[in-house]
Amino acid sequence: MRTLVTLSVAVFLSCSEQPTVDLMLVGGMVVDVETDSEPSRLDIAIDDGRIVALGETLGRRYRATETIDASGRFIIPGLADMHSHFGNGILPPGEDDTTQVLARHLYYGNTTVLNLGSFQAWPERIDELRAQMAAGHLEGPRLLAVGSLITRLGSHPTTTIYAPPVQKRIAEIVAAAPATGPIDLTPLRATTVVRTSADVTEEVQRVGEWGADAIKITVESGPGEFGVHPRMTPEMIAAAVEAARPFGIPVLCHVSALPELEDCIAHGADGAVHGVTPDEPLPDDLEGRMIDRGFTLIPTAAMFDGWARLATDPAWSEDPFLGETLSEGERDWLGSPEMIERMAWDDDAPVRRLGEHILKLHDLGGEVVAGTDTGNPYRFAGYALHEEMEFYVRSGLSERAALATATVGAARLVGAEDAWGSIRQGLAADLLVLEANPLRAIENTRTIVEVIRSGRRVDRGALPVR
Repeated sequence: MRTLVTLSVAVFLSCSEQPTVDLMLVGGMVVDVETDSEPSRLDIAIDDGRIVALGETLGRRYRATETIDASGRFIIPGLADMHSHFGNGILPPGEDDTTQVLARHLYYGNTTVLNLGSFQAWPERIDELRAQMAAGHLEGPRLLAVGSLITRLGSHPTTTIYAPPVQKRIAEIVAAAPATGPIDLTPLRATTVVRTSADVTEEVQRVGEWGADAIKITVESGPGEFGVHPRMTPEMIAAAVEAARPFGIPVLCHVSALPELEDCIAHGADGAVHGVTPDEPLPDDLEGRMIDRGFTLIPTAAMFDGWARLATDPAWSEDPFLGETLSEGERDWLGSPEMIERMAWDDDAPVRRLGEHILKLHDLGGEVVAGTDTGNPYRFAGYALHEEMEFYVRSGLSERAALATATVGAARLVGAEDAWGSIRQGLAADLLVLEANPLRAIENTRTIVEVIRSGRRVDRGALPVR
C-alpha cells in the first residue's frame, strides 16, 4: 500500500511540475527549409510568441492552453515578402487601404513584410501601425520598413508612376524647398528627394537613426515608357553605403536596366530590389561578380511575368485562391480594355532571361530573396508571394530553394536569421499549417489551414481582406 501511495504522489508531482505553454501543435510534419531532410513528425511548443521546444510527444513535457492537431499536415515557417508597398495599384490618390493590405498579407501566410516606401509608410506612421498591432487593435504581419524611398530630383517614382495630382503637389513642395538638403515628401508619400551625395548621407542617417530595417535608393533612369530621368550617380550610391554602415542595414537599389545594376554592384550596395529584363543575354560573369560582392537579388519576377500574361489572360481572375480576397472593383478594373492595353507585353523573352538569371545565380551559390512589389497593378498583397515562388520553380529552382527565398533567406537579408525565418527553438513562432507537402509541389503553399503569427492563431475568416 505504501508503494502505491508513493507512486501516486510521484505521478502527481510530475504532472504538476509540467510547464504550461500558450500553444502546442501536435503531430505535424515539420518542413526544414535549410537542409535536404524529409519533413519530420514533430510537436511544437510555443510560449510568449516563441518556439520553446520541438520534439516527439511533447505533451508529456508540457501542458498547453490551446492545442492544434496538425496530424497529416505540413508545417513551414511563415512567409516573408521583402518588397512590398501599401496600396493595390488602383486606388485614387490619398485613399488609405493599409489595413486591408496588411490583412491580405496575413491571410495568405505572409507573417513578415518589408515596406520599401509608399503612402502611409513614413517613420511615425510605421511606428503607429506597429503599436496598433502590438496592442491587438490591428491585424498584420511583422512590419519592416525603410522609412523613406530615396530618389533623385525629377526621377522615378515622383515624376513617373505617381498620379498627376500627386506629381503636381510634389512639384510645388520641391519649388518651395530650401536650395540645399533632402526634401521629405511626408505625408504625401514616404519618399525623399535628393540632389547631392551630401543629401543622400543626411537622409540615410535620418532613417537609420529612426530604426530603418534597410535603405532603398532609386538608381534607375526610367522606367523606359516614362522617358529618361536623372539617375543616381556612383558617388550617391557609395554615399548611401557608407552612411548605412554604422547602422548595419542593407542598401537596396531599385534598378530597371543592366548599367544601373552594374553601378550598384561596383559601388558596394547590398542588393537590387528588381531583376533586370534585358533585350539581350546578360554578361556571362554577372552572377559571379554578384556573388563575390555578397549581392542579393530580390527579382520581383512574377510582377514582370504577370504584366506579360495577366492583362491578356482572363483566367487570372478565376483563380479560387485569389478569389477569396479579390474585390469586384479590382476584378472589373484590372480586366478593363484600358488595363489590357496599358499592361500587356508583346515579348516575353526578357522575362525568360530573368528566370535564367535567377537560376544561374542560385545554382552558383548566390542569394535570391522573394519580393513582389505589391502596390502595383496585378500585384495582390499576400497572393503575389505564392506567384513569385511558383515562378522560381518554373525557372528551375527546387521547391525547397523557393521556400528558402521567402523564409530563412529573407531573414538573412536583414540580419534576423536568429529571430525568425526558420522553425527552431528560440525563434519567433511564425508558422503555416498546410494540407499538402510544399516540397512535392510549390503550389501546395496555397493549402493553408492555419496561420500562426508570433505564437497566436490568426482568425483568417475575420480579417478585413475586402
